[in-house]
Amino acid sequence: MPQVIVQHLSKIYNEGKINEVRALDDVSFTIEKGEFIVILGASGAGKTTLLNLLGGMDKASSGLYKIDDIEVTSLKDKDLTKVRRDDIGFVFQFYNLMPNLTAYENISLAESVSKGDGSASQKALEEVELGDRRNNFPSELSGGEQQRVAIARAIVKNPKLLLCDEPTGALDSKTGVSIIKLLKKINKENQTTVIIVTHNANIADVADRVIRIHDGKIIEDYFNEHVKDPEEIVW
Repeated sequence: MPQVIVQHLSKIYNEGKINEVRALDDVSFTIEKGEFIVILGASGAGKTTLLNLLGGMDKASSGLYKIDDIEVTSLKDKDLTKVRRDDIGFVFQFYNLMPNLTAYENISLAESVSKGDGSASQKALEEVELGDRRNNFPSELSGGEQQRVAIARAIVKNPKLLLCDEPTGALDSKTGVSIIKLLKKINKENQTTVIIVTHNANIADVADRVIRIHDGKIIEDYFNEHVKDPEEIVW
């Protein structure tokens, strides 16, 4: 059984009005555990709307979305919060770290919210190769290092899905490649399902599978026959 099932998912704003917007329009697909997927599309295509629905940060207007045996689209707010807390890791373009907390504290806060005992935070830091930077504040870290802390914060609870919204968008090409390599490593070693939303078509070349979105609809869904190494990406 697929880890993720999406059937006829739609998100409509101002439904029935003259200014109705179909941000997502009758989208269907499945995802197997451990896939590395890129959702590709231009600005306004609907890809971030889809990511928000997959992450439980927004509710669909219609359709079905399941993670394993959890039907997310039918959950009440309290249960939806639990899914976000326990099952989904988020990585954002601009890191969203707490500036007054150290790297370690940012991660351990996320672990404590998901009811961890604190033992996984240092391991997560080491997994993103920042074990020696645990006591540094975000302002003392480079953009790439801050994104690595953000990734560690996302994986510390061992999520079912790791959702990444333009994770290299604020980084230079060299640093961006290093972040993609790290996400690939986490995907392979932990069998974590990774979904990256991006407008950068070159990143799609490193994915197992690419889902292209335009005007709220899936226009292409394919597996890469020749998956590139991140070092081969031309930015």
